[in-house]
Amino acid sequence: MQQTLHRVAIADDHPLYRSAIVDLLARTPDFEVVCSVDTLPQLSDFMTKNTFDLAIVDVQLPGSDGVAGAREIRTRWPAVKVALISGDMTADVVAKALAVGVTGFLPKTFSPDVILAALRLVMTGAIYVPHDLASTTGGPAPVRQAEGPLTGREAEVIDRMARGDTYKEIARELDLAEVTVKLHAQRIARKLGARNRAEAIARAVRDGLIKGPA
Repeated sequence: MQQTLHRVAIADDHPLYRSAIVDLLARTPDFEVVCSVDTLPQLSDFMTKNTFDLAIVDVQLPGSDGVAGAREIRTRWPAVKVALISGDMTADVVAKALAVGVTGFLPKTFSPDVILAALRLVMTGAIYVPHDLASTTGGPAPVRQAEGPLTGREAEVIDRMARGDTYKEIARELDLAEVTVKLHAQRIARKLGARNRAEAIARAVRDGLIKGPA
């Protein structure tokens, strides 16, 4: 089965970090970096002449507001998904960006494997917000409403969690990276309004989403 290739544009004025992201994505088979610039006007100019699937935009660029830039991208090119990156991501930025259609939030402190897992979730149509930021944007309800019901993959993950499987065991069973399973678990907890794994399982059983452990 041929793997989907996601075309990516990056706007970040920090050369070393931008180079690191470009290198990271260049080493993965499902992403292709087609644009790497340091300003939003350069990104907009590129988008008027080319097509791509994902824009990764720094929250703070010279003379530009990343959230405003994300709003422009989502308005003019609604099919393009937008992920914001920042060395100082705040709950206020997350709340404003969610309102304009941003679906990914990547603190620059994230490790490469977490960045890739988060971007892959975003490309499936999911919203990824780091757990610590989601919990400070007024609780899990706004994010749960934005994301909707559990996906088929999330239902598989919560079902195996209810059986007592570890993240590593779930990853092996579903042929996923362990970090991807952990990100699924975080999103499940937010959607169900749960504070931890045990509460997420209990709510999933209560709501009839899974049968629960035998």
